[in-house]
Amino acid sequence: MNTRHNGADPAGNLVCPSCNRPREAGKYLCFACWPLLPARARISLKRRDRLALPRLRELLDQIHDSTPLDRIEVAP
Repeated sequence: MNTRHNGADPAGNLVCPSCNRPREAGKYLCFACWPLLPARARISLKRRDRLALPRLRELLDQIHDSTPLDRIEVAP
């Protein structure tokens, strides 16, 4: 159900932007979706530098465009 939302359900619980399952604070995706990303994308998304937010935006834009998780590409 890849609809745009603020990352939380109506009750305020954090949800995965890909599948709407619960996710932990500080995590971009739930534990079920994270390993479906290509290794290169996971490595890039784990980096904490000045480009972390643009990489997150790339991830979210592709999810919202219905890109399959195993096809997502994120800048290094």
